[in-house]
Amino acid sequence: MGFPQVGKSTLYRAAAQGQAKGSVTAVPVPDERFDKIVEQVKPKKVSPATVVLDDDLESFQTSGKLFSQRFLDEARKADLLLHVVRGFDSPMAPYHEDVSPIRDLENVEVEMVLTDLGIVENRLERLQKSMTVKNPGSPDYLEKALFSRIKEPLENGTPIRAMELDEEEQKIVRNYQFLSGKQCVVAFNVGEQQLSSGASDPIKMKIAELASNGTQAFAVCATIEEEIAQLDPADQPEFLSSMGLSEPAANRLIKAVYDALGLITFFTAGENDTKAWPLRRGSSALKAAATIHNDIAKGFIRAEVVSYADYCEHGSLDAAYKANKMRLEGKEYVVHDGDLIHIRNKS
Repeated sequence: MGFPQVGKSTLYRAAAQGQAKGSVTAVPVPDERFDKIVEQVKPKKVSPATVVLDDDLESFQTSGKLFSQRFLDEARKADLLLHVVRGFDSPMAPYHEDVSPIRDLENVEVEMVLTDLGIVENRLERLQKSMTVKNPGSPDYLEKALFSRIKEPLENGTPIRAMELDEEEQKIVRNYQFLSGKQCVVAFNVGEQQLSSGASDPIKMKIAELASNGTQAFAVCATIEEEIAQLDPADQPEFLSSMGLSEPAANRLIKAVYDALGLITFFTAGENDTKAWPLRRGSSALKAAATIHNDIAKGFIRAEVVSYADYCEHGSLDAAYKANKMRLEGKEYVVHDGDLIHIRNKS
């Protein structure tokens, strides 16, 4: 999401690694661990973890309300919002004579908070007429308790994502699809000269401030990233080196989105199909089994688990098994990022 002419479609195409077809693209999550497993196993089929990028959101409006109804309707469906903020000068961009990425970012954040505050106030007004609002444990009672508590922080400009909420409160927030309750990643789109000399101090300071509040942010030059995405993979390292980059920023963008969604990755390493599976952080082995297939979860007996560190140390799953590095875990085992898992079931 972003204002017109900030480069969000350019960054979208770059992040899609030259594979963009239309406005929605499933993009593989860069993972050196998965690449190493694939190289060792040499499976017939490779299935990396992916995130789906959607470039169909309407740009912010430059007069009147920032958010159109179409934008609100579409943004509320998203799991995460990727905000592209202009940090470069361009005669084609609105307010081109006044480049102020910090202002633009904060204006959007304020608008998201105010939009959510309006929903909270309207709902609290309606709840006054509810017949069940005074019944402890009822949906209306729980909503009133939550909305009454978050109203003042919203009035003070605090986004819902920065508030401490328990599991039940998080469910209510998700049901209402609050904009400021969604995770957000911020990409400051700077010019090539800024990138080579380092992003400006205000942007660096804002990136550090956002990081301290749990929001991932970084500087990127979308036009350079699109050039990189169009290069043959064999030519990319030399180009990156000439720009003083270790990897495409588009890779960091995808990793940031994946991490902000609260996802980890576990692997299944089969000769027919080696696959990287996204899993919500803190999930159990049973949930991992259900991610593979519901029938596997229904017949769950044990999970055979090898950590990625042990896999690397011994060079293959077979070698790790022979070195007694395989553990048998039950349904409640909390899966760790990088675990290689085989589910034993009753089938």
